[in-house]
Amino acid sequence: MRRATLAGALLAGKGLDAVSTVVVLHLSDSVRESVPLSRALMAWFGPVGGMALLTVITLVVVGLLAESGVIIDRLADGDTPDWYVPRLRATVYLGCATWFGLIGLWNFSHLL
Repeated sequence: MRRATLAGALLAGKGLDAVSTVVVLHLSDSVRESVPLSRALMAWFGPVGGMALLTVITLVVVGLLAESGVIIDRLADGDTPDWYVPRLRATVYLGCATWFGLIGLWNFSHLL
């Protein structure tokens, strides 16, 4: 898969998580954000700004992790299997996208 497609899937998953967090926190007083970094960013930049910044941070960190296979391949002088770098990239991007998407759905389930 192309990097742009993988990054788009990650953005969709994290976007669902971010939107659901802001919506649920806005609509329900009985729910609180459990992640300390999210709470701090939302306190400093407001709910929307904090979640937008967290989304950017997430995209950068996951992107670096997904692309770490290239560094490993270079350190191994190209001795990794041909499938290693693309599969690591796809696994990291799609795994994180799925995780964030499921968290977003879980957040929305609090409104039911």
